[in-house]
Amino acid sequence: MNTLLQLPADIILSRRLFLIVTANRERGKLTELITGLILRSPLFIVAASEWLPAFELTRMVRKKTRQIKQTLNGLRTARSSTCYRLLDILASLPLNGEPILVLDFLHTLYDPDVPLPDRFRVLRECCKHLQRLALHRPVIVIMQEMPVEEYEKFYSILCTIADETLFIDTESEQVSQPALL
Repeated sequence: MNTLLQLPADIILSRRLFLIVTANRERGKLTELITGLILRSPLFIVAASEWLPAFELTRMVRKKTRQIKQTLNGLRTARSSTCYRLLDILASLPLNGEPILVLDFLHTLYDPDVPLPDRFRVLRECCKHLQRLALHRPVIVIMQEMPVEEYEKFYSILCTIADETLFIDTESEQVSQPALL
C-alpha cells in the first residue's frame, strides 16, 4: 500500500494512470494536491461530483506564487452530473494536452436511478477511455472509499487498470476550526 504523503515528482511527466484513494472527504489534502499539480503544469479537471475547490485553490495558489492569474489560466474544468455525462466527457477528450485529474470518479456511478448493469457498462467504458488517454498524457483518478455494496466491485475494476494506486494518509490529517473573527 503506497500512502500519499507528497505528490510524486514525476506525476506530470509520466504517461500513466494513477488511482488515488481517500478514506474520507480529504478536501484539504485534495486541494493541496490540485495546487501542486497546477503549479507544475496546466491541468484539466473533470469533477464527477459537485465539489470543486475554486476559492480554496485560489487561496493556496496565492500562497505559493505571485503569478496567480497565469497559473489559474492553465486550469480547465468540466463537470459531470451523471455517469453518462462522465462517459461523454472522457470520450471527447483529445489524446494530447494537459494532465487530466478526475475528482470523485465513482460519485455518479452510485446513482440508484441508473440500473446496476448500466452503471457497470459505463464504468468499463470510462475505464477504456482513461486507459486510452493515459497512453498519451498523465491521468489521475481520485475516488473515495464508500460503505456501499457496489464499492468493492467498482474499486476492483479501477485497480486493474491503474498503473499505480496511492492512498491519502489520513493519520496526519488534522481538523482545525477557523477563527470566528
